[in-house]
Amino acid sequence: MMKRIFMLPFLGVVLLVGVFVLLLTANLYTFHRLTDESPIAELSFATTGERQYQATIAHGDFCKPEHYTLVGDQWRLDALFLKWHPWANLLGLDSMYRIERLGGRYRDTAEENTRPRRAYELHPEMDIDLATLIARYTGWFSPVDTLYGSSVYDDMDEAFVYRVYRGQSGLLVRKSLRADPVDDAGVLTIDINKTCGQKPGLWRRAAGFTARLVHTSGL
Repeated sequence: MMKRIFMLPFLGVVLLVGVFVLLLTANLYTFHRLTDESPIAELSFATTGERQYQATIAHGDFCKPEHYTLVGDQWRLDALFLKWHPWANLLGLDSMYRIERLGGRYRDTAEENTRPRRAYELHPEMDIDLATLIARYTGWFSPVDTLYGSSVYDDMDEAFVYRVYRGQSGLLVRKSLRADPVDDAGVLTIDINKTCGQKPGLWRRAAGFTARLVHTSGL
């Protein structure tokens, strides 16, 4: 009887720890690991009006290009970077990133402050952002070195395709003339080192399920 009484608090602690791990995994699932420099997004533009463009961006698994209306002279892509302490790296935690936002901007600061602007979030909303909460803790046992934003921008020019890369320190962009093949639907074909449609591993599927569960349940 006494053993059962002692087991109840223990099981409660185990359950709380399990919920915390699942919530943390669901949040980190929105990030991607940084191991070397590689493309994370590709953009192209089509003029739809005066200083107005349709932006086509492919990111994530690069399987489903997304379309957004931007205004201004240039595009801007923002990402959030999560850098761990060296001792956390020894445990297998690599630096990570998450694409945050795509928007337009003006070269002239006066126009930036007065003319219309548009921006779009490119990552799923999380009701509890544990990565940010953990980054706020700066005590001895915090595994996070820093959580910081990085942005890159360039002109919205129909003649070019813009490929955004990430490295250990932030974002960079390279552009090339728009000579890439186009499929029958008019969608740009993107040559990347990822398998489009490849099924994620069991752990990533479980983390994704937890992320959706947390979001829909409002925890």
